[in-house]
Amino acid sequence: MATIFREPIEWCDIWIRSAEKSGHPRCLCIGDSITRGYYGGVDQRLMDRFESARLATSRFLTDPVYHQELALVMEQYRFQVIHFNNGLHGWDFSEADYEDGLHRLVDLLRRVQPSARLICATSTPVRVAGDSSRFDARHERVVARNRLLTGVMSAQRIPINDLFSLALARPDWSADDGIHFNAAGCAGLAEAVAAAIASRHADR
Repeated sequence: MATIFREPIEWCDIWIRSAEKSGHPRCLCIGDSITRGYYGGVDQRLMDRFESARLATSRFLTDPVYHQELALVMEQYRFQVIHFNNGLHGWDFSEADYEDGLHRLVDLLRRVQPSARLICATSTPVRVAGDSSRFDARHERVVARNRLLTGVMSAQRIPINDLFSLALARPDWSADDGIHFNAAGCAGLAEAVAAAIASRHADR
């Protein structure tokens, strides 16, 4: 059995808008606290086209609980578009674990939501807390993971929403902790994610 590294605090935040409605187009944003930060803006921008949902979690790709959390949400609704990311947690896992986890995630999404159109987002930069002009030591691992992600998704023919490059060019979007984003950053990411979801839905 593969080793599972747990963080001091593990969490999961699920939000389903208009859960009582049926037959409406739905989109799902999967990610972590970055996704939770920009999700409200995505929901507002897509409100006239989608009933949106989010699943934000600290779990790493290869954690069996991660797959249980995803299945819990995806087995309840049919989603037309799923925008997903995972990469800023699970630092104790290797890059080989990360690549394996990406394959497992795509397999799960396609098995449970076979008709959903998928979009994978790159993970955003990690800067030094209090100094957005410098990068944290974990930044190089984000770059390496994004490189692996790009290869896997290209082979799987899943389009990539390059939030890394978008945020890299905007250090002014960074929150003081160097990981999360201020209001302008959340709005900028939300605009990019909403546009990607709308475009993917129209891609028929």
